[in-house]
Amino acid sequence: MIDCPTDREANLDYRSRLISIADDDPQAQRILFDRCAESAVFWFNTFCWTYDAKGDKYKALGYTSPHMPFILFPFQEDTINKMVEKIEKGEDIAIEKSRDMGMSWLAALLFQYFWTFRGAGYDFLIGSRKEKYVDELGVMSAVFPKIRYNLNRQPEWLLPMGFKPKQHDNIMRLQNPENGNAIVGEANNKAFGTSGRYAAVMFDEFAKWEHTDTLAWQSCSDVTNCKIAISSAWGRANHFYKIRSGLAGDIDVHRLHWKLHPLKDDAWYEAEKKRRTPADLAAEVDIDYQAAIVGRAYTSFNYETHCGDEADWPVWNKDLPIDLLCDFNILPMSWAITHDMKGTDYQFSELVDSARTTTADQMMAFCSKYKEHKNKTLNVYGDPSGKYGDTRGHSSDYDIIKRIGKQNGWSVYTFIAKGHPQHKDRIETANKRLSDWEFGGISHYKVNPKECPVTVASWEGTRRKGDQIDKSDGVEHITDGITYKWTYLWPINKGFVGSIMR
Repeated sequence: MIDCPTDREANLDYRSRLISIADDDPQAQRILFDRCAESAVFWFNTFCWTYDAKGDKYKALGYTSPHMPFILFPFQEDTINKMVEKIEKGEDIAIEKSRDMGMSWLAALLFQYFWTFRGAGYDFLIGSRKEKYVDELGVMSAVFPKIRYNLNRQPEWLLPMGFKPKQHDNIMRLQNPENGNAIVGEANNKAFGTSGRYAAVMFDEFAKWEHTDTLAWQSCSDVTNCKIAISSAWGRANHFYKIRSGLAGDIDVHRLHWKLHPLKDDAWYEAEKKRRTPADLAAEVDIDYQAAIVGRAYTSFNYETHCGDEADWPVWNKDLPIDLLCDFNILPMSWAITHDMKGTDYQFSELVDSARTTTADQMMAFCSKYKEHKNKTLNVYGDPSGKYGDTRGHSSDYDIIKRIGKQNGWSVYTFIAKGHPQHKDRIETANKRLSDWEFGGISHYKVNPKECPVTVASWEGTRRKGDQIDKSDGVEHITDGITYKWTYLWPINKGFVGSIMR
């Protein structure tokens, strides 16, 4: 049997002839079923359908209706083959993409493919950040309606034996009565995926999951060998970025940039630039993680400038004093660890503790980590609220740091303001330290992204809300500690000079 042609007219004719022959021929039906089981690409190109909800593709492809045969582009064939390999081998994969590359359709129908053709043992979980994106009847932007749409257009002899939509198709659940396979859905939550066992779990638009993305990814390691993270860019303050950048393990990354799409060219891109904001273009088209954040507070931070090449990353020097730049929020309590070299902070490490809630625990962790440090001089800058008491005791946070530091051989010096500097002053001071306009735009800061991923995410992901910091995202804590030091020593608001306590 020849492969399905991908020319539009030839494809439609091929589909029509095969279905016409097989409708009255059980042997032909069996042959076609087996051929589909051998090749997901063959099934897509021969029997799958897609719907052009926006209405901008079907005319460009020569169709008169938004209901189109799903004929894979070459980059989509590569993606299907890659995902089949990962599901069969039980390996994780991250797929970073420009918007409108057909990825939700590909993943949804690929789950349908295994559910239908590969026999028992292929249960799947589909997750998204909100329930309405997992399943909402008739809404094609959700995932399950895409599978229903395609199921309704399958020849009857390719459906599971005994399949009855009213019985086996429910909200966020599709059951195959012939082999027992199920495709289920679930919205983002702290216990995501922990109630079953699956051949694969899909995390749709994973970068936009809030609060529980790391926990959901980690917990699903116990329920599947194949986690599939799919997303466009949404800054670095999320677990998807950690996955695609190698900070969450050695996971294969598959990149779907708009230039792979046959219908997108430079003219299309120029049109997109006119209709989108820069942040929207970065997130949905360019796969630019830094520029995708709207309303960034620290606009002077630039990954290439402040992280640079690996050879330039700051490293721990046992012979230099250490500066500890503290923010005492309980979740997380975040400390940046730097060497101050002639007024430039070289951040080589971080402590971010979202589990324990005491300064004592955090300080013990610091002393343990740097037990071998030779120059035990510790300069502490940070949150003025740390003068008023630890979260579980009557001593101040800074008294606890001094006490535990002294017990472990450190000479501790604290530099704390009498009052809180304004958010506006800290934001402006930080931006000036990151790119100093008085000295031709030079930076007074370097950071090791491998050792300080939360710090980098905070520089890029902290948002401004008027003259304040937007606290809703919770990414701002560790850079708060850094900006306290900078505002104490190099304030934009000169009236703040001289307000430092030792």
